[in-house]
Amino acid sequence: MPINAPRIIRISLLSFLIGCSWLMSIDRLRAQSGAPPLGQLVNIGGRHLHLFCLGSGSPTVIIENGNSAFSIDWALVQPDVAKVTRVCTYDRAGYAWSEKGAANGSVQQTIDDLHLLLRTAHIRPPYVLVGASIGGLYTRAYQRRYPEEVVGLVLDDPTGDEGLKYMVKGKDTPIYEMSRDDMRGAFKPLLNNPPHYDAPTKIEEPFDRLPSKLQPVRLWALQKFFAEMDIFNDMITTDSWREEFIALRRQRLGSAHPLGSLPLIVLGRNQNDWDVRQKDLEAMTALSTAGRLIVAENSGHEIHLYRPDLVRQSIREVVSAARRRGFSLSK
Repeated sequence: MPINAPRIIRISLLSFLIGCSWLMSIDRLRAQSGAPPLGQLVNIGGRHLHLFCLGSGSPTVIIENGNSAFSIDWALVQPDVAKVTRVCTYDRAGYAWSEKGAANGSVQQTIDDLHLLLRTAHIRPPYVLVGASIGGLYTRAYQRRYPEEVVGLVLDDPTGDEGLKYMVKGKDTPIYEMSRDDMRGAFKPLLNNPPHYDAPTKIEEPFDRLPSKLQPVRLWALQKFFAEMDIFNDMITTDSWREEFIALRRQRLGSAHPLGSLPLIVLGRNQNDWDVRQKDLEAMTALSTAGRLIVAENSGHEIHLYRPDLVRQSIREVVSAARRRGFSLSK
């Protein structure tokens, strides 16, 4: 099937040589992909990120994916939310149609990229941020840096303080207790002998719940993700997670409800280590006096695929709560 040329947003006039480089970059993306982007490729200054928005209204819902996850994974949620407000998914640098940056996946680059992406695409605040898995860390980091822009949060089975542990000197250690040297030590065996991962060859549960026309696209995106895995970049990414978890833990322990009365829903699932996981989820719920924890029954980790009805309703509730609190819908 022929690939249609994606729309590009430019932030400035380009010289002829830069323009040639830009065209070659887009041609390369088109040649690599198994399908055209659902949305548009936005030029954030020398590289492009994929952005897909539906609907209209304010606040705009911005969705942050988990690790090895993509914008198309929200196909069971995004169209429904678009009935009540504008909702945007995107792919972080190096994922699917989005081009790589200097440090893919690092918190610093991800937040800088997202902030610039939204400004360049003229998607102005206020925002309700939705974060799945490690995407919950990125959304909380964005809110911590730009609290005036965020009017609500939905955390979809988010990674929390106790969610990541690494072996340090023979002891299973939470990431927030690790030093930078500890992180290097934990990754040293992998750096010396990088692991080999076989790329998937078929769509597996729960991604077989996606519309059939998107399943080959997801398989392409996941195969691309595996092909471009870089253990050194993974260490940089994970160390940035460590630093952000430390900062967020200080924020949480510094006051009873550091987010005030910000509308917040935390979605979790009943799992084997529920006692530990429940404490982690409750701690995130307590960030706001308006926080609410909802346990998704009969769900795996990707609640937006196992229980899209619950995720859709949670986003709608947070959007409604943000509107009741009041802000200028013309922003």
